[in-house]
Amino acid sequence: MTSKHLPSLKAKPELIPLVLQRIRDNIGNYKKMEREVAALLQEKSQRIKLPTLRNSFRAVVGPSFRHLQLIRGEGDNVILMPAGKKLLDKYESEGEGGFKKYFAQHFIRLDRDESIGVLFELQELREPVSVEFLLKHLRVKNPDSQITEDRLRKFLLYCNYLSLVKLGDGKVELRKSQFENYLHGIDVKLSPGEFIDTLTREYDKLRSGIHGSPYVAIPDIRDSVCEVTGISLDYFNEKLKNIPKETSQYLIHLTEPMQRKPGGIRLADKYLYYIAVYKK
Repeated sequence: MTSKHLPSLKAKPELIPLVLQRIRDNIGNYKKMEREVAALLQEKSQRIKLPTLRNSFRAVVGPSFRHLQLIRGEGDNVILMPAGKKLLDKYESEGEGGFKKYFAQHFIRLDRDESIGVLFELQELREPVSVEFLLKHLRVKNPDSQITEDRLRKFLLYCNYLSLVKLGDGKVELRKSQFENYLHGIDVKLSPGEFIDTLTREYDKLRSGIHGSPYVAIPDIRDSVCEVTGISLDYFNEKLKNIPKETSQYLIHLTEPMQRKPGGIRLADKYLYYIAVYKK
């Protein structure tokens, strides 16, 4: 029986749809494909030392995309696999939200069937753990597998991008409702009334532990609402952006942070991080 391994994922997850476009548009012309992918990585990278033209595809994109079962073939014979075509179609027809939803489902299947089941181990652990603890745990469960800390951290970055885990304070925690809904193909939707009722209820819970300021952080209330309802984080952001901010029953006030913090939402030309909900 062949042992399973933790894949080496070097390509940034947020660049996957853009890379897929360049692969699709240059099938049969590997040199042009390689040049366009390298130019994209250089444009988007914040690294001081960038991969060479040759290494951009052969050492970064190619291995990652093959592990993810998005492409196959070599040279001029590189083509998109069905999952790669589906991801690209979702991105171009439904935007990032549709892309991430399908990618999360695909990623979970790969973790279960082709890798060592990191997400399923987190599900069994049932509580936040340090990356170091998780690494030791996985090595014990998979003694014949190649599990390095670097590979695990890059794998977890994919999980975080797909809203499958929460990373912070040196800990990793499975987003249980998100994971289980993606695993079972459940797509939870809320009516405007259901969303407002849940938003108000979870805001009151969070506010009960805060004295003074009426504001709570959007990432905190988003996590609470998503956990109790099972909606995705992207769906929460969409609903919060689009619901009326004032009616005869409530007033929602969103405000900017003093300093830029991750996890807020962009509305018009403003980056918003705090929320207050007032009942009338």
